[in-house]
Formats: sequence, C-alpha cells, structure tokens
Amino acid sequence: RSLFHLSANISTMVNKKTIEVSVNDLQCGMYVSELDRPWLETPYLIQGILIQSQEDIDLLKRYCIHVHIDIDRSEPFVARQLTPHTASDIALSIYSENDKLKSAKEHEALSTFFQHLETYTDACTAKEETPAATKAYNIASTLFSDININIERNLKVDIRAAHEVVDTLCASVVRNPDAALLLAQLKTTGKELYDNAIKTSVHLLAFGRHIGLPRKELSILGLGGLLMDIGKLRLPKDIQTKSSLFLKPAERKLIKQHVCYGEEIIAQSTDIPEEVSKIIAQHHERENGRGYPHGLYANKLHAYGRMAAIVDCYEELIAPQPGMPSLRPFQALKELRDNSNSGLNYTLVEQFTQCIGMFPVGSLVELNTGEVAIVLTHNRTQRFLPSVMIICDAQKKPYDTPITLDLRTTAPGPGGVQYTITRDLPQGAYGIDAKQYYL
Repeated sequence: RSLFHLSANISTMVNKKTIEVSVNDLQCGMYVSELDRPWLETPYLIQGILIQSQEDIDLLKRYCIHVHIDIDRSEPFVARQLTPHTASDIALSIYSENDKLKSAKEHEALSTFFQHLETYTDACTAKEETPAATKAYNIASTLFSDININIERNLKVDIRAAHEVVDTLCASVVRNPDAALLLAQLKTTGKELYDNAIKTSVHLLAFGRHIGLPRKELSILGLGGLLMDIGKLRLPKDIQTKSSLFLKPAERKLIKQHVCYGEEIIAQSTDIPEEVSKIIAQHHERENGRGYPHGLYANKLHAYGRMAAIVDCYEELIAPQPGMPSLRPFQALKELRDNSNSGLNYTLVEQFTQCIGMFPVGSLVELNTGEVAIVLTHNRTQRFLPSVMIICDAQKKPYDTPITLDLRTTAPGPGGVQYTITRDLPQGAYGIDAKQYYL
C-alpha cells in the first residue's frame, strides 16, 4: 500500500496491490478503491465498491475514465487475472492531486515517512468488539481524571500508564475501529474535556489504521491524540471547551496558550516520545504558516502534527454549538477540503475523508422511508450501506424499541423499496440525543 498514487496511464500498476484500469475494462468481482475524481463528486461519494453487476460498471463509466482496483479486496478469480507489472516498469515518482504539496522536499519527506505501511482487516465484528472497546474507553477516562489531579497538584503525568491505556485502545481499533468510533461519538463521561481527548485519540488511531501505519506508530499517534489538549486543564473551566466561534478577543488569546501549557506539562516527563510532543506543539499550526503558536510552514511540520490538525478541525466543525446547529459530516468534510487549499494537507485530508466515510459511525442519518437512524458500523465494501439503528419513524417520533438493520442485506421495506440513506443529519437534529440510545 501507498498513501500516494501515481498519475499513470490506463492499465498501469500503481503498487503491488493496486492497479489502474480503464472503466471499459471493468468486470464483476473487481474492488474499486479509488476513482480519477473525488468520491464526493459521484453517487458513491467517498465509498469503495465491489463491482457486482453491469449496472455498477455502467454507473462508473458515467463519471470516470479510469479507476484503481485493489487486488487484495477483489474476488479471487479476478485477482488471479490481475498480473502486476514489475516495479522496474513503473516510474516511482510521487504525485499529489492538484499539486497541493508545493515543494519537492515536502513530497519526499511525506513519501519517506509513510513507507512500510500495513494492510489491516477486521478481526471481528463491531458488536463483538464493543465490550473490549467499552473497557478501554472507561480506563482511558479514569486515566484522564488522574492526569487532571496530577496537574492540579503540579505532579508529572504518568506517561507509562498513559501508554498502557492507549495500547488497549489501539488494540481495539486494530481489531475493528467501528466499536471505538461509536463509543467515542455516543458515550459520555459528563466531562467534555475528557470525552474530547478520548474522541481525538480514537479518531487518530482509526486514521492511522486506515493509512496503514505499523502498530507501534499507531500507539504513538493515539497517545498524542489523548494528550493533545492537555494544556487546556490549566485554563479557566468556562473556556476549556468553548468553541472558537464564540470566544471573545481576550479569551481567544488566552486559549491559544493551551499549546504552550501542554508543552510545559509534557516537558516534565523524560520518557515522552518526540512524535507526541510534535502533535501537542503543532496541532494548531497550518501549512501556510498562519497557524499558532510558532507560525510554522509545511516543510517544518511533522506528519502526525498535520494529521492531528485535521482531526482537531473536523471535531470542532461537527460539535454542537449553543444556539446553532452543528455542521453535517458532509459539510464538515467539504470544509476540510476547502481548507486544504491553504492550511491543511490536501493528501491527508483525502485520506481522512475516506477513513471516516460519508456517514461516520455514530452519526445521525435519514432513510428514504423518512425514518431517522444512527450509523452503527460500516460495510467495508459498500460503505453507503452501513448497519444502522432506526430510532424514529417518518414523523420523527421515537420508536419504543429501536430497530437494527444492515442496509446491505436487509430485505426491502414497505412497498418493496430497498432501504437507503438519503442524507446525513447534524448532531441534535429534530431534538434527538443519540447518546441516550446507546449508553
């Protein structure tokens, strides 16, 4: 696997596991992992698809000239036909769409960093993983409470304990990320700062798993996510979790100090990984040099700092705000893509978009029946047909007993119409508190 792809001719091998083919050469059993345009510009949006019919092929022909086929995810009888070219036949140059990475050194730095990637597969279902993910979440919450107490007493953060907790979270995400993602979205400790820390850690772990980072690197990324905003514990409680949209000038200046506070807190520990320090220091930096606290440009930013910046922006965009609705996931992803023109890394934004999907786990969606549901788990081959929990009828009145359906395999509903998702909804839509349906 590679985070980057080549701008290649039709029927060209991209890497050992991916081949680029003309849409005219598509056949049933092929798994399309990437298009020649963003998923968001097609009916499939950001979803991968296992071609199962001529209709699938015809639809792809309407939007694409060529696509990338994942050999490992294709049906075995197809995979055997996709004989790869040798590496010597390919010009191994790095290419990033729309040339968002402006300098050759930056191209080289990112490609060098994201080498030796792994391919993860689900070891169990999200339902099977939920008990272990719940235990890991609860342990993480207790740890953050202990961290808060230590900071109040001016004591060092127990990095060893933090590592152990994140390793437990990491193991759960590696087995199946959907369980932890669902918990991070719906489970609450009653303390927003704690919940945000765990949510960030889980998002970064899932992000790293999607890219294919080795297990050891995943743990470092998750630890950075957990401690990213640790400096906020030194801020007045009334602004610790306040959205930047509602900050007064004096509060905005004060909240920016949380990065420096975080660096000071972590500096007291001698066994903190350098990458974790980079995440804490750089998650508010931007590629165009307009971030804070140091105004660093792209070539000075660590890859994990860039990933953390994307997750931080996404979580703020979808968070409910007083007196106004939050952005729908689709809107938030579009905002991230727009910001990739300057502040965020374009290639990593694309990867994060593919990671969480059009309908993120834990999000609210409306079905073609008018019913409202919570997305429970993704289908890896047809991510626009996830498993959902239907919680409200077409009049948006709660069901006494929620209904769980796998949209990919469920029989047609009333009138013989197949269940599909028509749109995503912002958190709190129709006054619905999704958290009450889970924990």
